[in-house]
Amino acid sequence: MAIAELKKLYNYDKGSTLNAQLTDRRSGDGVVLEDITYSDTRGNDEIPAYVVSADIPGDTLRMPAIVFGTGPDGDRDKLLAEATAIAKMKALVMITSLPIKPTGDPAADAKMVAAAVVAQRRAFDLLIRRSDCDGSRVGYAGHHSGAALGAVLLGLESRINGAVLASGTGRFSRWMVKQKVPADWHAYLDSLARFDAGPYVAAGGKRSVLLQFGTQDTVVPEAERAELAAAVAGAKQRKDYDTGHDLAGFAAAATDRAAFLKQVLRLS
Repeated sequence: MAIAELKKLYNYDKGSTLNAQLTDRRSGDGVVLEDITYSDTRGNDEIPAYVVSADIPGDTLRMPAIVFGTGPDGDRDKLLAEATAIAKMKALVMITSLPIKPTGDPAADAKMVAAAVVAQRRAFDLLIRRSDCDGSRVGYAGHHSGAALGAVLLGLESRINGAVLASGTGRFSRWMVKQKVPADWHAYLDSLARFDAGPYVAAGGKRSVLLQFGTQDTVVPEAERAELAAAVAGAKQRKDYDTGHDLAGFAAAATDRAAFLKQVLRLS
């Protein structure tokens, strides 16, 4: 499908309510942590998320927006320490909990992935509407399935200035089909291939991309890593680490993500 047709999968009413609900707010260690839920406009009105921001009493500073994408388990707590460290550099960081659990049903799984992409677009909407946000500086960082969503976002969101795709693949449909192999896996791949990275990351735009991979990754083979890296258009850099698939908790990768976001978003 051409990118113009693919974009139609993720249309939503930008004027619709976000239905954001604050369930908890606490401060400490130089940051404010807000526990919220919000709507994706696709029937899920209670998506859990954290928003972490620098705690600067009396300051009217407008901070850049950064959205973090979790792995398939949707565990936002796993990224909280990294989000806190980046928020301290005077940023608004939102971690969305978007589990990706394939069922083997092509229609249901396509709906799930498209809704997750829209939910990440809505996360940008939520942050940018805040009075303490500088909407001209927008970043994204995703791990595994979060990286797959990030790849799609690069073809949709001109608001993104910089994105990190950690442990991503150019063929997300192949990972999905392996989770619960359907009887007609050819039809499944035909349906889910529309979410593979190629046409999205090839779309031009004024943004920088950092690709991170583990050289010992047994989930994403090197052929798919290389395919993704080659397909990304524009300013990009690839970094490989002597570790496996999980780069969320790998210190060297986290340090490089922070340095990249600091540079492209002009953080303190």
